[in-house]
Amino acid sequence: MDRRQRFEKYDWLISKTQSILKHYSCPESCNASCCKHHIIDFHRKEYEKILKNVDKESANILKSNARKSELEGCYKAINAVEQCPLLINSKCRIYDNRPEACRNFPFVIFPDAEVGFGLTLLLCPMSVNIIQDYAQWYKSVNSTMYSKLNAVYEQYKNIGKNNDFCIQMKEHNLDSFIEFLERK
Repeated sequence: MDRRQRFEKYDWLISKTQSILKHYSCPESCNASCCKHHIIDFHRKEYEKILKNVDKESANILKSNARKSELEGCYKAINAVEQCPLLINSKCRIYDNRPEACRNFPFVIFPDAEVGFGLTLLLCPMSVNIIQDYAQWYKSVNSTMYSKLNAVYEQYKNIGKNNDFCIQMKEHNLDSFIEFLERK
């Protein structure tokens, strides 16, 4: 897969995650655990755009906490292992200008040598609702997967924070799953 194809695939996955996420929102009880225990990577243009569009204090916080990213194709990164420095009282200071990685959470798009990129759904309070719907979609497609996903949902439906558990989303299912969500 050449560079252009990789970027096209990445953009396609971004559009699919956004099509799914528009059907969900974080529950009020969420403690913003997505802003903790992660490294947030920025592409150069995204980083520069955020700096231009946020208040001076937020820009200074971002600049002083950003380091060179170790992820291929990324420019800067913030280590939010304890907590993102832009998080105040479980609210993001730059929410309207937050990075792509934050906009796509709980989905993570990861490099894959064979197919270019893959899509993973991390477990958090919002994603259990996605898992429940994904299980319902699978009910008519594959009863074994329905049972497995429903068991995951039942086990984690009362989750209060992020968990390292994740589910790989098959790209050939995404369009059909999105159609299911739109009919719901």
